[in-house]
Amino acid sequence: MDPNRISYTELELASLRHRAYAMLDARRVPHVAGCEEEAVCLAGRWGAEPSAAAAAAILHDVTKNLTVEGHMALMLRYGATCSDELLACPKILHAVTGALVAEHEFGMPEEICSAIRWHTTGRPDMTLLEKIIYLADYIEPTRAFDGLDSLRKASYEDLDAALALGMRMSLAEVRRSGAEPYFETEKAYTFYQHAANISE
Repeated sequence: MDPNRISYTELELASLRHRAYAMLDARRVPHVAGCEEEAVCLAGRWGAEPSAAAAAAILHDVTKNLTVEGHMALMLRYGATCSDELLACPKILHAVTGALVAEHEFGMPEEICSAIRWHTTGRPDMTLLEKIIYLADYIEPTRAFDGLDSLRKASYEDLDAALALGMRMSLAEVRRSGAEPYFETEKAYTFYQHAANISE
């Protein structure tokens, strides 16, 4: 695919699905398909390019099956560094390596790679496509958790408020598990609290 393009034909997306799904555990395919469906709907609501949202969603978990050693090997191959903060949160490594694979093996442009990079943790001042993929991953149709209906509703009414709510829920879940959240999520939550004028 042309790395300067951010729109794709249905034939190109079908080819992308075929290649990406082959890299996934079969049990993850319904989630990825649901994420694509949700991302396209959110793109339509907020004015993003639907096929770019679809492509990012198709690839967002493409390295999810890798071990920590596999992630490290990919980062080494593509000249990326792994910080101590990333190593302390191995569940988010797939976002980093997924972006690398999207760029180097699928020829995706920076806009899509960045959406994949930040789909798990978020970051302050996200692009529209980053916001869409973050939320689509969270609220896609196969998900089920307390607060989901409120998050889905917010995602179609106020993106920044939805991000603040989703990040608050994510931080609480990480802390309940006994882990420390990734620092970018803390920063992102503070940013979107202010952006949406939300108090604790």
